[in-house]
Order: sequence, then C-alpha cells, then structure tokens
Amino acid sequence: MKRITEASLRVRTAEAQEGERLREIAIASKSYWGYDLDRVREWAAIGDFSPEGLRGRKEAYVADVDGRAVGWIAVIPNGDVCWLDDLWVEPAQIGTGIGSRLFRHAAERGRQPGARRMEWEAEPNALGFYERMGGRYLRDSEPSAWGRVIPVMGVDLPPTEVR
Repeated sequence: MKRITEASLRVRTAEAQEGERLREIAIASKSYWGYDLDRVREWAAIGDFSPEGLRGRKEAYVADVDGRAVGWIAVIPNGDVCWLDDLWVEPAQIGTGIGSRLFRHAAERGRQPGARRMEWEAEPNALGFYERMGGRYLRDSEPSAWGRVIPVMGVDLPPTEVR
C-alpha cells in the first residue's frame, strides 16, 4: 500500500454538512472487518450525523486526501483522560498512514486541554494497529450494544515540551 504524503493529506475540523460522508466511512471501515453489512448499517443509523449532531461534537476531525474525506476521528476531552470515541478510515486507505496521522491528531487534541492519557474501546481486529501506536491494554469494556466485551486500551500523553 502506498503511503500518503503530508502534502496530499490534511486533517481539519469536521463540517456540519458532511455527516452522511462520515457515516459512509464508518460503515465501510466497520464492514472491512467482516461484520454483516446490514447489522453495521443498523449500528451506524443510531449515530447522530445530522448537522446539529456534528456541531455538538466539538472535537471531530476529518482526514482529507486531495480534497476528499477518507477518514475521521472524534475525541471527548474529560480532564486527565480524553476518550477516542471514533477512528474510521476508508478500507482502500488502510495501511497508507492516515490512521496513524488521525491517531496522533487525537492524542494532540487530548493533550492540549491537559489530558494525561487517551483511552478507547479497541476493535479487536485493529489491536495490532493500536499497539503499534503505543496503546496498551487497560481493562475490558462493559458489554457493547452488540453484546461484546472488548479491550479498553490507553496511551500516556506526556506534556508537550516547551522550547
């Protein structure tokens, strides 16, 4: 898979009107792991991707490659621990560096208001990616809407050095 260059990749704030594109990315990304597409669509229908819903997500960011949204994240700051709520990348873009760039952006967004750790519920099929990003197992999740218990992972966010 060809790595994406910094020149062609831009991470920006999600725009209120692009909710359906973000939903499409989440559906495609979740389906990539072999989940039943109808069930994934039902799951995605629960999310609020309306303009109001996206405006309410103050920390939602999109990865654009040459002007096209190909991935996105949502971060929930919460004191010492921020929560990586979403990280989705189009299947055709998996392995190109977009997920890594989005993960680092999420960590920086959590670090800025003072979080010392970022946590998330890890898709079991993506554990290798999260481990490469420095994530470590913290605990098991509560049963999900799908009845699954999955790993909660975390990464420390040391303060940024001032030069």
